[in-house]
Amino acid sequence: MDENQTECSRCGSCCANGGPALHIQDKELIEGGAIPISHLITIRKGELVHNPVTNSLQAAKNELIKINGVGKEWSCFYFDPDQKGCIIYDRRPLACQALECWDTEAVEQIIEKDLLSRADLIKEDDPLYQAVAEHELNFPCPDLESIIKLGCPANSRELEDAANREVVFRTELV
Repeated sequence: MDENQTECSRCGSCCANGGPALHIQDKELIEGGAIPISHLITIRKGELVHNPVTNSLQAAKNELIKINGVGKEWSCFYFDPDQKGCIIYDRRPLACQALECWDTEAVEQIIEKDLLSRADLIKEDDPLYQAVAEHELNFPCPDLESIIKLGCPANSRELEDAANREVVFRTELV
């Protein structure tokens, strides 16, 4: 990257590093069909995520709805590696609009602010809404940062049992 850069050179590195977290302003992209729900993933509060500002793993401070990644590199679903561009460029999310790899100030201003959550996308009368609430209540995300720092925790059996109960819960939903 040239230090005098003022526009995108279409290198694709930002998209190849994963899809963006979505913001409230992106809800219309989902409701309008530009980004189907099937192309989204949820990162729960407490799950480990890569922080692009610190270039480190950290526990998510809030729930994140992100565009699904593809391939071993987990590139953004909408990244076309042959064209080195976004296939929904004209309808891209807020974070993608703000990102300028040569000047990250604008995108850093919106990180962890006005994030979209499952509660924003699922209507309260949808049975899935209640299932999500029950899941969060019964299976909160453990303190993964501490577990990693401490290595294999003394209560690994307890974690395994909780994971097995969660699998049963998820299986019964389907």
